[in-house]
Amino acid sequence: MNEAIAPARLRPGDGRRLPAAISRRLARDAFTLDALLAIAGLAITQVRIVQSDHGWPYAPIAFQVIVAVAPALVAIRRVDPVLAAGGLALGAYTSLLLGQTDWVLLIGCALALWSLAERCRPVFTIGVTAVVVIAPLLASGSIGLLAWNLYPDIFQEFTDPDGTQGSAGRTPSAVFDQIETMSWPWWISAALALAGLAGLAYLRRRKRPQALATIGERFDDIRRVLGEPDHALAVDLLLGTAITSLVLMDVWHGKNIGNWWSAQHWMPYAIGFSPLTLVLRRRFPEVPVVVMTAAGLLTYWQTEERWTLLIGLVIALYSLAVQRPLVIALPVAIIALAAPPVVAATAGFGLLSTLFPVVKNSLFESDGTEFNWNYQELAGRQWPFTLSLSLLLPVCLGVVGRLYQRTRIARLREVELEEQNKQREQTQILLEGRSQIARDLHDVVAHHVNLMVIQAETGPDLAQRDLDEVLAGFQRIGDAGRRALGELDRMLSALRDADGRPDPALAPQPGLAEIGELATGLAEQGVPVEVEIRGSFDEVPAGVQLTAYRLVQEALTNVVKHAGADAVQVLVDLGSGDGVRVWVTDDGKGFDPDGERDGRHGLTGMHERVRIHHGTLTITSSPGSGTKVSAWLPTREAAG
Repeated sequence: MNEAIAPARLRPGDGRRLPAAISRRLARDAFTLDALLAIAGLAITQVRIVQSDHGWPYAPIAFQVIVAVAPALVAIRRVDPVLAAGGLALGAYTSLLLGQTDWVLLIGCALALWSLAERCRPVFTIGVTAVVVIAPLLASGSIGLLAWNLYPDIFQEFTDPDGTQGSAGRTPSAVFDQIETMSWPWWISAALALAGLAGLAYLRRRKRPQALATIGERFDDIRRVLGEPDHALAVDLLLGTAITSLVLMDVWHGKNIGNWWSAQHWMPYAIGFSPLTLVLRRRFPEVPVVVMTAAGLLTYWQTEERWTLLIGLVIALYSLAVQRPLVIALPVAIIALAAPPVVAATAGFGLLSTLFPVVKNSLFESDGTEFNWNYQELAGRQWPFTLSLSLLLPVCLGVVGRLYQRTRIARLREVELEEQNKQREQTQILLEGRSQIARDLHDVVAHHVNLMVIQAETGPDLAQRDLDEVLAGFQRIGDAGRRALGELDRMLSALRDADGRPDPALAPQPGLAEIGELATGLAEQGVPVEVEIRGSFDEVPAGVQLTAYRLVQEALTNVVKHAGADAVQVLVDLGSGDGVRVWVTDDGKGFDPDGERDGRHGLTGMHERVRIHHGTLTITSSPGSGTKVSAWLPTREAAG
């Protein structure tokens, strides 16, 4: 996205830096630069049209339109160089049928061929260049035949059999002879071929990246580039200049055939340049609607050729409906479209003579009655009510477009919110997974490492005994370390799995059957543990068994770390049928469950594990009276 040049207070020296800043922006924004080149091309072509004394006044209107607006294609020469090169070459060839070579179109075609290699593969680039270069050469020999068919009313003088001399046709024979001798020079094709091949060679030599695109993708790129907010001003200026070129061409053509004779000198130019107000169609859409409606009314009083101005008015009305709410757009459009027919129908001599002063000097008397044929002719030209009604169609289309745009924005917002919700859910799942891993690491690592630490701390005492007890102590340390490594390997394998599932080749998660191993590990440390399991755990879900195992493991770890107990009892009751009850009781020094925990997270992890299974956990303890941990884990809900 292009960076806007923000307005700021100028400091000394900024006057020299401002043009440089604008130049840097234009260098970054290729489309804006190409749009400015296109606008310059439209202006130069229009000047040549006005100054031309060749076939322009006599050519078909379609050929005039092609040559007049073709320079606008320079704006998309980088986005879709195939379309730009083809359209500009067609316009350049058409200019030969109007009696002159349009160098603006030829330069634009060369620029488009230069850009061709950036969007197309080398073979396609060479093919398009060949077509653009060879086609005009092959068609060059048909210019005379085309001119004969396009200019049928060639001026000729004749003499009737009775000796009466006359003439027919309006195209001067000299103009036709000049058009008939026009041709497409071979060196122009050579220059265009050189531009296309030079662009390909430059791209290969500089090793610049290509933005290859299909035909459909290039059209999508055109819509995207034209629709970018940063390009709005350039697009509207280009649009206004193109419509202005058409209107000026229409005005100039009308003056050549005798229209606009009663208009004041400034009026045709004011009407011709009125489409430039389309630059304001996004911010102040009422301005182009009012200006071009007034220009259209004046045009109706002067000429029958007014279609170009109506195109600009249609665009202005559509923009009004898109940019403004219906409660504003509809009244403005109705008033603007109702005014011309009403004014035209009620206009009197005073208004028309003020607008067209020549009417005042057109009075003559016949049989005692004063007539003003010019006034009557102007007054007879009415703005049709049907035209105003038909011009409400772009307003309706604009309203539909505005509703579609709002619906599209709402849909995009909904999609964005759904994506944000998915990301939040994924983040929540990640956090829950991290919390689960943290609990497992705490339960597993803390239990086994604490056993290792206790065994290591008793090392000096064992060293004073016989060798067998020392070796047994080291064996217990090794066993605890291997169990810790096994648990860590199981969790790390689950983390590495692509689908987030544990490796089935690993040993299953521990359950109620492994509680006896926990008791054996503590008994080896000199803390006797009495374990009693009532009932069968075959029907208990694996998740509930794992949670019960972790609760017992954490409770025994806390006994080893903090309690200093002489005896521990573990009771697991499976007889109720609807859940598992777990009790872990010790005769240690106890603690205050509501006091500070000094950064210990074991009890929090126990509560979290039980909460996941919708169970309950109760910890009863006080200083000097031991600790009792009791938990209930439902099995029917878990199984369901």
